[in-house]
Amino acid sequence: MSISSIKTYFKLALSSIQSHMEYKASFWIYLVTLLVYYSAQAGTIFILLSRFSSIGGWSRGEIAFLYSLLIFAQGIVASVFSGMVEFGSLVRDGSYDRYLLRPLSPIGQVLMNHFDITGLLHLVLGILTFLVANQFTNIEWTFWKVCMLFLSVFGSAMILAGIRIAIASIAFYAVQNYSLVHLFIFSSREFMMYPMNIYNVSIRILLTFLLPLGFVNFYPAHYFLAKNSESLFHPFFIYLNFPVGFLLFFGSLFVWKKGQRRYESTGT
Repeated sequence: MSISSIKTYFKLALSSIQSHMEYKASFWIYLVTLLVYYSAQAGTIFILLSRFSSIGGWSRGEIAFLYSLLIFAQGIVASVFSGMVEFGSLVRDGSYDRYLLRPLSPIGQVLMNHFDITGLLHLVLGILTFLVANQFTNIEWTFWKVCMLFLSVFGSAMILAGIRIAIASIAFYAVQNYSLVHLFIFSSREFMMYPMNIYNVSIRILLTFLLPLGFVNFYPAHYFLAKNSESLFHPFFIYLNFPVGFLLFFGSLFVWKKGQRRYESTGT
């Protein structure tokens, strides 16, 4: 990738940010709505934990840490990969044709044209949740654990991004993919708010081997919290966050390229 291409992508992202900021009232309303949404989620967890000392053997601090890992990754993905959520509409109205005519990566254009600055709020909330959780856990932060934290967040972001790209790629084959977007991108997040061991075996198999959301926060959290590995399919899974993210992300890019080769304009 040339320097000029990087500059162009940066300009596209900046243009997207400016378009979000153009309507200040809508921008701030969305931020407040996002804060209310996450406050409601945190409140639900707090109410449950106020009635029970733990959930599935996880204390308040441990669940807060689990939640912070999710929000960290969500912040990166919500900012950079929000274009994947809207991709089906680009195919339906024929807007995607314009991206194919430019001397830039089509997927790069989709991502930067839909860069969402409000997604960075997730990172702020993630940091706050992490700081609170750290007060109630006994994690001894060594240099290697800090490195593992950054690696885990990056791996988790690749998992969530890979799922978004894979679901968006379906639009090349079936133009209407909104129900799948809602199910796999938004509804599935509810499963990651709590320890995966509270679900039955079929759900745990699904979230480990088919839709590997367990590797976003549940499995890596075992490493940092030194949790008992009896609830895991295999103790080594606590180290597979980044490898799973790498395979899923680049696998989804392969699916995207295969779909793009068979893309036919809707003509609208």
